[in-house]
Amino acid sequence: SGESSHLEALFLSHYYKVSLPQLRRFLVLGALLYALFGILDALLMPAHKHAIWFIRFIIVGPVLFGTLWASFSKSFERFMQPFMTGVLVMAGGGIVWMTAIAPTPVNYDYYAGIILVFMWGYAFVCVRFMWATLAGWMQVILYEAVAVWINPVPLDILISNNFFFISANVLGMLACYFIEYYTRRDYFLSKQLENEQEKTTKINRELEKQMADYQIVNRELQHEITGHKRAEEALRESEERYRALVENADDIVFLTDHNGFFTFVNASTIRITGYKEEDVIGKHFTIFIRPDRRDEAVEFFARQFMQRIKNTYSEYPIVTKDGHELWIGQNTQLIEENGKVKGFQAVSRDITERKILEKELKDSEEKYRELSIIDDLTQLYNSRHFYSQLQMELDRIERREYPLTLLLLDIDDFKVFNDTYGHIEGDRVLVRLGQVIKRCLRKEDSAYRYGGEEFTIILPMTTKEEGAVTAERIREELRKENFSSVPDKEIYLTVSIGLAQYEKNESIKSFVNRVDHFMYRSKKNGKDRVYFE
Repeated sequence: SGESSHLEALFLSHYYKVSLPQLRRFLVLGALLYALFGILDALLMPAHKHAIWFIRFIIVGPVLFGTLWASFSKSFERFMQPFMTGVLVMAGGGIVWMTAIAPTPVNYDYYAGIILVFMWGYAFVCVRFMWATLAGWMQVILYEAVAVWINPVPLDILISNNFFFISANVLGMLACYFIEYYTRRDYFLSKQLENEQEKTTKINRELEKQMADYQIVNRELQHEITGHKRAEEALRESEERYRALVENADDIVFLTDHNGFFTFVNASTIRITGYKEEDVIGKHFTIFIRPDRRDEAVEFFARQFMQRIKNTYSEYPIVTKDGHELWIGQNTQLIEENGKVKGFQAVSRDITERKILEKELKDSEEKYRELSIIDDLTQLYNSRHFYSQLQMELDRIERREYPLTLLLLDIDDFKVFNDTYGHIEGDRVLVRLGQVIKRCLRKEDSAYRYGGEEFTIILPMTTKEEGAVTAERIREELRKENFSSVPDKEIYLTVSIGLAQYEKNESIKSFVNRVDHFMYRSKKNGKDRVYFE
């Protein structure tokens, strides 16, 4: 529809504005990483390094920085998605070109670079799902062409790489899809919530107007109750107008005495709650309110009564006679006579749909947050969340002064394992180490994939001696794990662990560096051990 088209255009503009800073950061990071791997070229194939460097520094690098420069153009928004798709294909194609140049078996190792481009394209440079998917599969097709016709790869290696490429591509598509899905859903929910808030504001104005009408009616009653027959007639007419206004209202309208017991309810009260009038009159107003919110409601209206607050607005859940729960927004006015509070007069409206929208938006934001702080492979927290969580714990320590210990784990000889058994088996080791760590921790502890084969663990309320016990438990549990994928063969791995207890007024950088130093002392002392001072 026209409205949906309008919202879609607004969303695309919003998505571009919020994603542009991230795109620029990761263009710079991608260019730097692409260049840094030139060191690996010189180590693995010095005879071909100039050809490889031509691709890295003369072709791909300038394209990435040119894209960064173009992103500051006002017209970049129109062609960002197809342009970035081309950049992704060029970056991945550059690595495929390197595999065509590299001699066997060095070219087998370069496929991992294509995986990095997959991750970069699907998760970090804000390319939308359809464009990112197109770029990912074009890179796979380029690799297939080179591996089959230009620089043939043995069939077993080709099958293994294809399995990994396709799996990485599918996982990347899922991550990209859900990132765009939740971003789009959050945007539309926020727009719906804005509309509902506007409606609520309008409703509140209508309620206030109705309350003003009721006040006018009451004042007319007070002014007209003078004289004999004429006064009685005026009173009767005024009461009829008031009752007609209240009885015909779609909203709940009721009166209570000064103790909160019902003295009048209109027809909408009976219709919405399902109770009969005789079941309500003389009962306390809290019979409608959900039991866990009754004390809160009593305190709220007692405060209005004691402080003589003329009008209040409140929201709370009620339960109908058949057990159905509704949320209402209520304007409540004091009824005063001769300076004394006689009771309350209230007008309530159903706001259940607005409350449901607010809850859905909150749940959606929580799911999106989980996607951004969880490591895809190990399902532990990622390094970005590690630093924010550690800072929060250190802030808490400054207020409450309790011990905190930090562990840093590194798998011994993991590069040798990867070179021997392949990156797929290496990834399985990382997943299983994450599972071992989870089994060994308490509920209040938290574990993070710090990077590569390094893991960190935050242990609140723990001294370094107590932390060493946990570290030894992890080390011993890992030594029992057989990482062989072949029956009747045993492959065991070990970890080196450094740990330290936080010292007062120590910076995060100093604290983490100290633990990192202890981990390397553990490796220097023979590996497969825990080191602390």
